[in-house]
Amino acid sequence: MTVPTPAADYTLVQYTDITEAAAFVAALTRYLSSPRGSKYLLPASTAEVWSYVVGEVEAIERIEIYLNVVAVKAVETAFGHLPLSETRRGSQLPADCVQLIGGGGVEAWGVEEAQWHILAER
Repeated sequence: MTVPTPAADYTLVQYTDITEAAAFVAALTRYLSSPRGSKYLLPASTAEVWSYVVGEVEAIERIEIYLNVVAVKAVETAFGHLPLSETRRGSQLPADCVQLIGGGGVEAWGVEEAQWHILAER
C-alpha cells in the first residue's frame, strides 16, 4: 500500500462539495496528462495528490485534498494561485487517505471519474 512520504510537505485544500472537489481533481489530471503538464510527473519528482473524506457518503462534512510541492507548482502553473489553507507533513496525513495522483503516471479523468476515485477508494 502506498503512503505519503512522512517527511514531505503536503498542502491542504478543503472542499465541502464533492462535485467541486472532483472538478478540481479532474482538471488537474487533464493538465498533468497533457504535454505541458507532463513535466510534473518525472520519476525523480512526481506530483502527488491524496484525498480524505470526512463523513459518510450520504452526509459528507468535507473533502480534504493534499498536494505535494510538485503538485502545488502544477496547480499554480495551470490555474493560478489557490487559497491553500495549511501545510502538513506526510506523517500527519490521515492514515486512511487515498492516493489519487502519483507514481509517475496519470490519466485524464472527468468529474464523475474523479468523484468515483475520491469516494470509492477509501
